[in-house]
Amino acid sequence: MPKNYKNKMSHSTAVRKLEAFIERVQYWNENYSKYYRVVDVVLLGSLARNETKVSDIDLCVKIERTMGFQVNEHKSDYLVWRKDVLGYAAPDDYFKQVNMFETDVTRYLKARDGRYDVLRWGELVGLSLTLDPIVTLVSEGALQYESIEVALENASSISHDRAISIVEAGALSRKEVYWDSYCNALSKFPPFVREAILKRDNCQSEYLSYIEDKK
Repeated sequence: MPKNYKNKMSHSTAVRKLEAFIERVQYWNENYSKYYRVVDVVLLGSLARNETKVSDIDLCVKIERTMGFQVNEHKSDYLVWRKDVLGYAAPDDYFKQVNMFETDVTRYLKARDGRYDVLRWGELVGLSLTLDPIVTLVSEGALQYESIEVALENASSISHDRAISIVEAGALSRKEVYWDSYCNALSKFPPFVREAILKRDNCQSEYLSYIEDKK
């Protein structure tokens, strides 16, 4: 996010792709969610901004277990099921087998289409601080709008107060990321968000020196 495709999709093509993605979310939850289900889906990026040309479709997807289970107790049956139903070959190492219960969800939703950029759910908080429009398409497994067109009409930025509360809760802590990554993220935020983070982390002077060195 973002990717540099030579040819961008038209808005209508992106909408159709998003509709197909949400249909697969519903189908998975209704038919394949024995182990994991899709809880939330949030759209962001160029389509959420309602741009006429779209490189890819940016989505934050929250996936959670629907039952407690030991992987080794269910692995053999699941491998047979995923091959017969999903058409997926067995993973080539143990760790991929352990994670396949969850990663198969995203794989199914993307349907081998590289135009879907499915982001980790934990990335949503930081991305929302850019104050670009976002819209929740699925919440607690339920569709939030009758159509994608209606959803796009309701895309909006988080409020000033919400942004400040996210910062106060510890979003983008200097202690958790490398300095260059921290500064790069700050550069994408509106001034009031950036200043609130720097003040919280007591990094104002250090950041100003970094900006001067980059000139």
